[in-house]
Amino acid sequence: MKTIEVINRIESLVPSSYAASWDNCGVQIAGSEKEVRKIAVALDPLPQVVSSALEWGAQFILTHHPLAIEAKLPFKLDWFHTVMKQILCADATLFASHTSLDVQFKGVVSWLGRDLGLESLRVLDPVAENEAGETLGYGCIGQFSDPVCYTDFVDQVSQLTGCDVIGLCGPKPENISSVAICPGSGSSLMNKAFADGADVFITGDVKYHAAQETVGAIFDVGHFSLEEEMMRRFAVILRADLGGGTEVKFFGGCNPFAYYVQGEGVRRS
Repeated sequence: MKTIEVINRIESLVPSSYAASWDNCGVQIAGSEKEVRKIAVALDPLPQVVSSALEWGAQFILTHHPLAIEAKLPFKLDWFHTVMKQILCADATLFASHTSLDVQFKGVVSWLGRDLGLESLRVLDPVAENEAGETLGYGCIGQFSDPVCYTDFVDQVSQLTGCDVIGLCGPKPENISSVAICPGSGSSLMNKAFADGADVFITGDVKYHAAQETVGAIFDVGHFSLEEEMMRRFAVILRADLGGGTEVKFFGGCNPFAYYVQGEGVRRS
């Protein structure tokens, strides 16, 4: 499969035309038009991830986060310069599906809602409608058929996300009936989530004042946990879509945050 064919297949799954206006989806670093036999999928285009992918033999690397939101030159010797050098020297292609993937409500972005068993899942913040008449947007919200005890729900979220440490903000409800979720830095949607009836809002990167001002319960599971799993699952979907002629492999990243737990030492959730 040629490079342009790989790009077209990715665009058919998560069209860049639906990305946010401020975002930088699509080709980050162009490589030669060539036969692509191995595609690496990852959350972040960081040097250690790119190095592992290229050592595996990837000719095409797909990440969720762009190399940079705004175009810039490699004017200093930092990680950005390193990644550009790695990709260019390998004559590989680096491609990002960021908000183009985030708005695909029926895709892997809503994986936690489905794994929790939420019913009547719908888009939390609609932004567009695709050619098939499906609503696109950020986040999701749904209900349990029967209310779940708060402490049991915390345990369930911890197990599904792999987070040993969860930031809990706001008033604690006794039972949970409705849950809203937005991966990444989704705290800007917390007021909408509670206005739509959510008992709990699950997201990442919740800031201090937002935590103070929330009118409902927020679970901050970090930026990494929801999106790392999202990309792992997207790699599975892409593998199935491309068929057997091209290998697709997911390359796991590393949560940049580690936590010190008294009596247990440093823990990376």
